[in-house]
Amino acid sequence: MARRRKKKKNIFNSTVNLILLIFLLVAIFFLINRFVLPWYKDRGEIGIELEKPIEEIREEPPSVLEEAEIVLYFADDNGQFLIPEARRIKKTNDLAKQAVLELIKGPTGSDLYPTIPPATIINALYISDRIAYIDLSPELIKNHPGGSTGELLTVNSLVLTLTSFPDIDKVQILVGGSSKDTLAGHIDVSMPLERDESWLRKTL
Repeated sequence: MARRRKKKKNIFNSTVNLILLIFLLVAIFFLINRFVLPWYKDRGEIGIELEKPIEEIREEPPSVLEEAEIVLYFADDNGQFLIPEARRIKKTNDLAKQAVLELIKGPTGSDLYPTIPPATIINALYISDRIAYIDLSPELIKNHPGGSTGELLTVNSLVLTLTSFPDIDKVQILVGGSSKDTLAGHIDVSMPLERDESWLRKTL
């Protein structure tokens, strides 16, 4: 009889221990999924950023797709004709305005000469019905060297540069927000002007 009771007691204890073990395993599994795994996951995501190879962290050079080529027109060394100069610039949402800014900066070639006074500021540039309206500051007139040829080079450098863009056919030059009869007393700029390539120097 005592042997049977002892056997039943052992079975009972084994059952209780088994239940406790199962409960313990369930609790451990819950804790791992609730706290430990998320911590490792977050740590792993941070580690991916921190452990990037140095080559990937370095700033990549600008892509060719982020640049645009524009054509500017400057005076030749005799001050008689215009010569095109291609220039690569950073692509912007307003390439036409940026082109005029580059035109005001002047040429990069030593055999070319600027056509617009360097203190000139662009007040506005907008395009409507394929006409570019470029409003420049009064320095365009105040600082202009004068002369009929010089005035023609200034006007045509603006017109040729802007009509290089496919959505512009004509250019209306404004000064201080209004149209002017001339810039230096010789050329009528009161109306939109078309592209005139007769001022380009002929190449041999």
